[in-house]
Amino acid sequence: MNALSTMLLIADTFVELCDETPLKKVSISDIIERTGKNRKTFYYHFENKDSLITWIFRYDLGQELKKRFPESALVYEENIGDSASQFPYYILQKSGVRSLDHSDFFECFGNVLEAKRTFYTQALMDNNPYSLRNYLYNLYLPALRRDIHIILSNRYLPEENIQFLAEFYTCAFLYYHIRKCDQPLSERLTGQAGPFANIIHSSIEMQIKEAQLRRNL
Repeated sequence: MNALSTMLLIADTFVELCDETPLKKVSISDIIERTGKNRKTFYYHFENKDSLITWIFRYDLGQELKKRFPESALVYEENIGDSASQFPYYILQKSGVRSLDHSDFFECFGNVLEAKRTFYTQALMDNNPYSLRNYLYNLYLPALRRDIHIILSNRYLPEENIQFLAEFYTCAFLYYHIRKCDQPLSERLTGQAGPFANIIHSSIEMQIKEAQLRRNL
């Protein structure tokens, strides 16, 4: 069994256990017992449960993105040596010189959470420093900053304003999905977006345009 197959066995087993028992109560010993692997094998691939959870998300999202987008649109982490960096985590899809349309990305993001909703709902409720929700914030904050610079193109915006926009929209996109995961009556996480599916980037674009107009008055 190669490394990826072993990691997938551990990951799938962990998700199965979390469907049967609350995530916080599932121990590494439980995973080892169910998989038939030893503790050394687990720690060779994963530092702890948090790193396993983030790897599962990155693998799931990476597979979904690869199915939906051409390789040229996929975004990978740069100069990161961990096992998750082989999977894409974002896209770059322009709809104009200063416009981005990432509506399909947000649909993929929602689809990944829906596919293992019980597991991800539990994982996203944890707020420890190494939890999935904090990992995602640190992953997507610089991605949104890059998007803002693309939308800005050669226009000027103070650095503190760029940082505010990046933080605000990263929080908005992540908290929306976290909140919807925890609503049992929500059949589809992004099912109500409709014409607003690209609201994050269209809103950023609008705010930048308005800021530029105010500066030019």
